[in-house]
Amino acid sequence: MTGTRRAKEAAMPAALAALVILLISGAFAHRSLLAWALLAVASIGAILRWALSLPAAMPRHRAAESGLLCGIGGLALAQITGGLAYPLVYLVAAGYVLLLPLALALALIGALVGLEAGAFFAAGALPTNWPLLLSHASFVALFAALYHALLGARLLAARRAERAAVRRRLDDAEERARELRLVTTAEVDESRSLLGAVAEVEEVLRGALAVAQAALHPHSVAVFLLSPDGESVRLRECLSQSDRLLRGPLSPREGVLGAVLATGKAVRVENAADSLAYYQGRAPVSSFCGVPLIGRGALVADRAEPFAEDEERVLAALAAEVTRAIEAERLLGAVRREKEEKARFFEALEELNRTTTLAQAAQTAVAQARRMCPALDLCALTLAEEKQGRLRHRVQAVDGDAAAALRELAFADNAGLVSNVVKLGAPLPGRALGAMDRVVIFDNGTVVRGLAALKIFPLRAGDSTVGTLVCGSRSAEALPEAAQRELAMLALQAAEALVRTRLYEEAEKLATTDGLTGLLNRRTFNGQLQARVREAERYRKPLSLLLLDIDHFKRVNDSHGHPAGDAVLRGVAHVAAREARETDLCARYGGEEMAVILPETDARGALAMAERIRAAVEKAQHATESGALRVTVSVGIATTPAPSAEGLLEAADKALYRAKQNGRNRVEAARNRAAA
Repeated sequence: MTGTRRAKEAAMPAALAALVILLISGAFAHRSLLAWALLAVASIGAILRWALSLPAAMPRHRAAESGLLCGIGGLALAQITGGLAYPLVYLVAAGYVLLLPLALALALIGALVGLEAGAFFAAGALPTNWPLLLSHASFVALFAALYHALLGARLLAARRAERAAVRRRLDDAEERARELRLVTTAEVDESRSLLGAVAEVEEVLRGALAVAQAALHPHSVAVFLLSPDGESVRLRECLSQSDRLLRGPLSPREGVLGAVLATGKAVRVENAADSLAYYQGRAPVSSFCGVPLIGRGALVADRAEPFAEDEERVLAALAAEVTRAIEAERLLGAVRREKEEKARFFEALEELNRTTTLAQAAQTAVAQARRMCPALDLCALTLAEEKQGRLRHRVQAVDGDAAAALRELAFADNAGLVSNVVKLGAPLPGRALGAMDRVVIFDNGTVVRGLAALKIFPLRAGDSTVGTLVCGSRSAEALPEAAQRELAMLALQAAEALVRTRLYEEAEKLATTDGLTGLLNRRTFNGQLQARVREAERYRKPLSLLLLDIDHFKRVNDSHGHPAGDAVLRGVAHVAAREARETDLCARYGGEEMAVILPETDARGALAMAERIRAAVEKAQHATESGALRVTVSVGIATTPAPSAEGLLEAADKALYRAKQNGRNRVEAARNRAAA
């Protein structure tokens, strides 16, 4: 498109709008019927010119301009006809409210109402005609809303009908797939592949019937398929000169058709009109020939003349071809499902291998279980932990309807299913349970209601069971054998991931914490202090450091022995960690000295925290072999700004020295300018 053409197309709406504005101004000025007639003619011409130039798919801005022009034309005609043509404005508003987005549609309605108000104002009739204007505006909005509601309801009904038709088609495909034994469980394949497999087999069936009709010249040739439970038989495909064939369900034990299904062998019968139970009333023919579709149904033909042996072989060959086609599709479906199962398993394995913490591994295992089996309404992972010689269970991760009640649940070993799975190392329950609500899954105080299917898999790592994977659903068919195999494999990999992440966390804890007190060790403390000082400088936030030293600790060791000294160290560390906030970092600095990093804490806040820790240590009693001991601590405080982490540490150490010099069991703050 050339630049001149673009400019003309861009100028067209503006030119039309300018023309309409001029005509409206003239009409308002002369207030004559002729002016309104000219306005109507010009508006209609502009509308037609504009509409003819629009493409099939109108952009939103052009649709809005077109709606405005149509509305102006309708208002003009309404003025000429004394209001008789005003319903045109209603129709314009109703039509464009669906064509335009809601915001533009409301703007268009507002513009139409505003134009009419302007016309009344120009004519000096607004004070007397405002009720008429209000009624017109109400009708415009009402027509637009009603049209939108009615058409929207029709569209919604059409979408629902379409979804229902698709669902019926899928349900029919699933039923046919089960009858053809393309799937062997209640869990059917993906819809697209299932429809393709059913369509392929049905095409083979129709081809076989066409060949049989050409070769045997029968009155009817048909395929009957057994239901999955074997209790009924149904007509699936046929070519017949009669409209009296019964589609079923029919009894699989009646007539010559029942003989084929019962014996699994070919049957040829003459004078069998009374035995052709698949006809309504007496059969119009007497000769019958039927061959089995192994394990699925029968291919039958009938006519007036008897069937020869070679014709029976033709029918048997066609049945064999149909059976091979069904087996091929079933095999392809099984391969596809196995491929998808392996893909899901390897994806779950990859996700589990990425986890670095126990919580991540548990959450990932639960999420992958829900992906493998979307019908699960409950999925929980429990861990078995031995504390003080007693086994306890804890829900580490949970998803589903009962998540709120089970999250962070901990319970002692009991007679419930989770405890028994850990003891036996085998999945439970071994069979379907009737009254699932009365089954103890976790403990007696936790009841999970509404489950119709339940399976609990052990998380086995080597010779030990580290926990369980609990899977339940309200649907009794939600856990078929294939899904249970996938979940069992997932449980094995989840157990390995849990053991690995637990070892990783323990190794990380050993590398970063002090073995005696459980606080951060000196190396980790130095790294954390450096990082927090840089963070405080970057974001211009305060940072404080406390150095604690146990008073007269040497006397404790000399008087009561080193085991008592270790107990006192652990006790003071516990008190300091308990009194500190979650964001604070407690570390063993060396010997009997400890440090507390206080992020975003100024000197006043640090003083309050130091006094709280000092007072708590003074009150605490520490159990030792020599009896309960009490100790006190001296505390030194330093607060940024500081030139470096080393400078902050040096200032806190000097403050601690003053606290010792001034009588111990006290708090001193740094006095130098760098850490004031």
